[in-house]
Amino acid sequence: MLKLSEREIDVLEMAISGCSNKEIAEKLFITESTVKAHLSSIFRKLNVKNRTAAVMAAISEKQISN
Repeated sequence: MLKLSEREIDVLEMAISGCSNKEIAEKLFITESTVKAHLSSIFRKLNVKNRTAAVMAAISEKQISN
């Protein structure tokens, strides 16, 4: 598994807290397309298909704290 970047961790943690892509974009001062790109990269690096699986994989690999 590839290590997540700091920005990818920021995006994933906000997704965990229930933020929509639009809310994440606004809070991080990036576009919604950039959020989607980060999420795609996260899913690819963690070899998952959705946010829930990404959270579980990141926690189990100690990439984010639970």
